Amino acid sequence: MTIRLVAAIALGDLMIHVGEYYAATHGGVERASPLCVRVNAFRLFSRNFYCFTNLAICFHLYRTLVKLRQPNFKYEIFTWTIMLALTIIFTLIYYFMGAFTGLSHPSGCNPGAESHTLDAIFSCIQALVNIFTVISCLTISIIGRRNLSNWITTYASSRENEGQCREQFINEGKKIAERSFLYPLSTILTLPFEAIFLILIVCGKFVPQLTIPMAIFSGLSGVLTFIAFAIDPSTHSAFKDAYRNLRGTSKPKPQQSYNIDEDFKAIP
Repeated sequence: MTIRLVAAIALGDLMIHVGEYYAATHGGVERASPLCVRVNAFRLFSRNFYCFTNLAICFHLYRTLVKLRQPNFKYEIFTWTIMLALTIIFTLIYYFMGAFTGLSHPSGCNPGAESHTLDAIFSCIQALVNIFTVISCLTISIIGRRNLSNWITTYASSRENEGQCREQFINEGKKIAERSFLYPLSTILTLPFEAIFLILIVCGKFVPQLTIPMAIFSGLSGVLTFIAFAIDPSTHSAFKDAYRNLRGTSKPKPQQSYNIDEDFKAIP
């Protein structure tokens, strides 16, 4: 499940980049036009999807690594359902506020409600979601890293009879778990400047200079997420397993693999 949530974060990051790139390269799109509405709908859905996916993986890591609760199919379905439901609900809220039209902006096709009051409420909701996401991801990462020793010790104890070197198993398993916290920490780069930008809009101040660090750190976060995804051995193992399943070949077992979700089931 961790791998699937990480893949969802990467997808959300990519969706944000696609939406923002299209908006930046098609600045002549008329406000409130059908195309503008679709573009803003995609941008807002992507941002909500990104935030709630990061919150979902934080909840999952906290439940797994701190509470030592075993993940199962029912729990995964529940997590995905809540995440997608919140994404859709918040996107619909923005729609009924008229945020897809972008009429509050003097020029350009950008999300913004039809009236000043609704636009302030819309910006406030966005800012609060961003702030809550950043605080949650940072807090869970700190708490989770502090509890890694307890988790990996319990994890290793369940494998003592399988012939692995205990110290090597603990060290490598801990590294795998630590890498999992890199993904939600990317929100520290992507969301704070946007939250500040939105809060200033609520206060009646439009600061276009903030769009520069917003774009820089959003792009940097995307690059770092891709690098972390590319070098994470857990993702390599997951893709290899998926490929073998598609080909119908059995998985070789020359060495011990580490998986936060599947191997955790061995813990009594």
